[in-house]
Amino acid sequence: MPPTASSPKISKACAPCRTRKVKCNAAVVGLPCSSCVSRECIQVCVLAPRKRRTINGRNSKGTRSQRTKGSNNVSLPSSLTQQYTSETSKHTTESTHSNRSDESIHISHSENSIRHESHISQDHRPPGRSQPDLLYLNILQDTVHDGAASHSDTSEVYSASGEVNSFHTQIRRWNPPLQLDDIDNEYLAKKKVFELPPAEYMDAMVKAYFDHVHPFAPVLNRKHFIQNYKSGDCCLFLLHALSTAASLYVTTEVILGCGYPDRSTAHTAFFSKAKLFHDFQCQGGSLPMLQGSMILGAIILDHPSDRDFQYWFHNSVRRASKLGIHNACLQNHESQMLYRRIWWILHNRDIFHFFVNTQNLRLLANAPQISPLTEDDWESEEDQQTADLVSPTTHQHKMSLIAHSELAQIFATLVSFITSESIKDLRTLIQPLDTWRKSLPERMQSAHSREESDIYLLEALTTSYRFECIMFRLLCRGRWKVRDTRVREWAQQRFRSAMLELDTIVKRVLVDNTIREMPTTFITTITALLALHIESALDVSESSLICSMARISIQHTMLALVQVQDNPAVKRAFPVFEMILSKNNIHLPSSIDNDRTSQVPPVHGDHTLHDGHILLSENANLEPIQDNNDDDLFTTGDYVGFEFFDRWQLEQLDFTGIY
Repeated sequence: MPPTASSPKISKACAPCRTRKVKCNAAVVGLPCSSCVSRECIQVCVLAPRKRRTINGRNSKGTRSQRTKGSNNVSLPSSLTQQYTSETSKHTTESTHSNRSDESIHISHSENSIRHESHISQDHRPPGRSQPDLLYLNILQDTVHDGAASHSDTSEVYSASGEVNSFHTQIRRWNPPLQLDDIDNEYLAKKKVFELPPAEYMDAMVKAYFDHVHPFAPVLNRKHFIQNYKSGDCCLFLLHALSTAASLYVTTEVILGCGYPDRSTAHTAFFSKAKLFHDFQCQGGSLPMLQGSMILGAIILDHPSDRDFQYWFHNSVRRASKLGIHNACLQNHESQMLYRRIWWILHNRDIFHFFVNTQNLRLLANAPQISPLTEDDWESEEDQQTADLVSPTTHQHKMSLIAHSELAQIFATLVSFITSESIKDLRTLIQPLDTWRKSLPERMQSAHSREESDIYLLEALTTSYRFECIMFRLLCRGRWKVRDTRVREWAQQRFRSAMLELDTIVKRVLVDNTIREMPTTFITTITALLALHIESALDVSESSLICSMARISIQHTMLALVQVQDNPAVKRAFPVFEMILSKNNIHLPSSIDNDRTSQVPPVHGDHTLHDGHILLSENANLEPIQDNNDDDLFTTGDYVGFEFFDRWQLEQLDFTGIY
C-alpha cells in the first residue's frame, strides 16, 4: 500500500529488514514491504519501536477491533477461505471471521522466520520458507542471487537476498495458487470444518494434548502456540490435528461438550476436518502445516484409510525438506531448538517405520548428520500466561525424546550391519542396546513424581523391547543373511526374553492403572505382543511348555486391551483377534468376556452402541479376508509363520503399529 497524505512518512527500514540487514522498500510501497510479503511475515512488518511512529498497516484499526471483539466465537464462516484466492488478496483482504481463524500465517512461524533467516545458509536458501519446486526456478533464483551479490553496494543496507525475495515475490504473483469457488466454500461449511468446540472444551483439548501427546513428540513451540491460540491467530488445521490426538485422553464430559456422542466419533470428526483443510489447501502456513502433519502421523483410525499414518509421515518429510528444516538444524538461532526436535522426530520415525515393515524404504537414510539432542534443545518457559493450559516441561519430557533418538540410532546401526555382507558378532553389536537400557532408569528418575517417571521409562523400554522382538524374529525366520545355527538359537532366546519383558511391563501398567495415560505407541505394542503370543501358541514346532505359557499370556494381554477398547487402534483390531482365537479354540476366561460385554453392552438393530461402538455380528464382514484359502490361515504353516499378519496391510490392522 503506497503511502498517502495521511500516512506517516517512512524513511527507514522496517524491523525485520533492519534485523536481516536487507534493503527495504517500505518508503515506496508502504507496510508491509515487499521483502516481508515474500517471506510471509507481514504480521511483524512494523517500524522499529524506538522511532515511536504510528504504524498504518494493511489491516485498519476498525478491523482489528472487530476481530478482537469477536474473539469468543466458536465457528468460522465459509468466507474464511476467500482470503486464499491469490497471493495478493491473501495479504490485503480484511479479516471478517472469529478468533480461531488464521488471518494470514501462523504468528510463531513468522517470528521464527525472522530469527532463522538472520543466518543465511551456504546454499543461500534460508529455512522456514518453501523453496521453488521446479528446477529452472531454482537455477534462476541462484542466478539472480549471484548477479545481485556481484553488483551490490556495501555502503547501503543491502544484500543479495533482497533481490532473491523480490524474484520470489514475482514468481508467486505470476503463479497464484488455485482459488476456492463457492461450491468448495459451501461444501466445507456443511462439513463444519470452520467450527471449533466451545472455548471451555477446546481449552480442555489443548491441555490434554500438551499433557499426554506433546511430551512424546514436541513438534510445537508451546509458548508461541499458546500465545497464538489465545489471540485467535492459530492455524485451524493445526487445531483440528491437535484435537484428533487429544480426543483419546479427554473425559467423556469434554467429548459430549464438543458435540459428539462418543470418543470414536469425535476422533474421526476432528481427523476428517483436518484432512479436508489439508486437501483443499485453504489454511495455514508452511510450518503449522508441517506440525499438523506430524501430529496426524501418530494417529491410527478405527477404519482403513488411504491417509494413514504412513501417508502423513511421508507428507511430513516432504514438507520438512521443502522448508529446509535440515539446514536450520545446523545454524545457531532461537528457532533452531524447534527445528532440531522436529528433524529428530522425523529421523526416529523413519527408522522405526522400517522396523514396522521392512518393505518400507528409508526416506532419511542419506540425510545430513546433526548433533544429538540435549536438554538445551527445549525453549525456556517462564511466561506464566500459559500455565493454565500447559504444565511445565519436566526432565522426563526431555529425556523421553532424547532416549528415543538414541534408541533409533542403535537400531539403525544394528540393521545396517545385519543387512550388510560383512556381518560382525551380533553379541557385540547388541551391547549398546543393553547399556542404554541399564542407564535409562537413573537418567529418567524424577525427584517429584515416581508415577511420571514410570510412564516415560516404561514407554521407552517398551519401544526398545518391541523392536528387539521384530529384529530377532526376522533373524530367526531367515529374513536376513544369517545362517549360523548358534546365532539363530541365541536370537530365539533374545526374542523370548524380550516378549517376557513386554509381558511384565503390561502387567505393571495394569496393576498401576496407568494404561490410559500411555501413548498410542504403547497401545499398539500390546496388539503386536498379542499377535506374537498367538503365533507362539499355534506354532507346532514349539514345546508344550512354550505353547502353554503363550496361552496364559494371551489372557492377560487381552485383558489389557479390554481396558482401552475404545481406543481406535484397539477397536479396529479386537474383532480380528476374537475371530482368530475362536477359530483355534483358544478360550478366554469368563472374567475377560464379562469385562468386554460390560463395557460394550449388547444391542440390536443397527448394532450401534450408545458410545458409538459397532458390534460385529456373526455375518459381519471382516473385509481383509476374502480369498478362498483364508480359512486355512489360522491353522496352516502360513499362519504359524506369521505370514497371516504380513499378508494384510499393516496400516489396516496395525498389529505392529506405528514407529
